[in-house]
Amino acid sequence: MRTALALAGIALLAACASDGGSRPQPASQPAPPDVGFSDMVSDAAVSKCRLELQSQVDGGVEVTGTEFSEANSAVYMVVGGNRAPWKCLVAADGSGDPYLEFMGTDGAL
Repeated sequence: MRTALALAGIALLAACASDGGSRPQPASQPAPPDVGFSDMVSDAAVSKCRLELQSQVDGGVEVTGTEFSEANSAVYMVVGGNRAPWKCLVAADGSGDPYLEFMGTDGAL
């Protein structure tokens, strides 16, 4: 039993070892859609989505694009060093409650 635990510990340490002192790269996440920025989506909508996401995650939030729709506009954002992709649906004028959706893979967080 002790040997099995020691081997498991060695395997975990080997998996964490870096190559020649370089910093480990963050896990890769899929990129959010490349939609640009719609001038029909208000700054209030973008701000509301950013603040809602910032309240729920650790790491910096960067807005990467917006899409206008009469029903709900989309604000695309990434979080942290691994650039975890998120989408927020909100009224184009920023009214109402924003809806957040994680667009990445949990295994890469």
